[in-house]
Amino acid sequence: MPPIKIEPLTLTPDKYRHVFKTRATVFALTYLCFLPFGHLLGRLLGYSAEKGWLIMPVLALPMVLALFAAIFAAQWMAAEAFQAFLNPSGSRAPAVITSRAESLVARGQYDEAAAEFVALRTKYPRDIPLLRVEAEFHAGVGGNPQLAVQLLNQLRRVPNVPKAVERYATHRLLDLYLGVLADPGRAMVELRRMADRFPDRPDGQGALAELRRRRDHLAQDQTQT
Repeated sequence: MPPIKIEPLTLTPDKYRHVFKTRATVFALTYLCFLPFGHLLGRLLGYSAEKGWLIMPVLALPMVLALFAAIFAAQWMAAEAFQAFLNPSGSRAPAVITSRAESLVARGQYDEAAAEFVALRTKYPRDIPLLRVEAEFHAGVGGNPQLAVQLLNQLRRVPNVPKAVERYATHRLLDLYLGVLADPGRAMVELRRMADRFPDRPDGQGALAELRRRRDHLAQDQTQT
């Protein structure tokens, strides 16, 4: 499997100016929309109609600032909640943490990439995205499939790991045992685990059906010999 590419986002001066102009335009349009509310607030505060028009720009400004502050706060909390879902242990590494290791993989420097991954994992032993990327590296060309198995098992042992991540790890273990490692016995163990852990999901039901099929096939072979 090819390595997962993480391209860093670089902002040139032109892009910075574009971002600034876009945000300034949005702020200005929002401010204009809030001017009538500023006039209404002035009337509610007891100003006359004439003074209300004069005080309107001043009263509208804090309303717009409060709105944007609420929006930014909501975005920040949503981002934190998403990161907490991905990394319940709270040991989140930066999003571009694996970029150097993956660039080494892309250049075919597999030993150097493996060493880089080890250094990162030593620092962030419970980082879910990091463990996934390293496991995919070792499951592919130039990696160590046996180490990929260890990493996938480590991934499943992360405290409070999301069920979706656990299912992913089990699927990838099945891929390895049924593929490059050619270990049908361990594959049977993982099929049983999938069936027991997720009996109400298609993954678990499919694993149970495959487990029964393999057992029936094994029994037929034994009766024929």
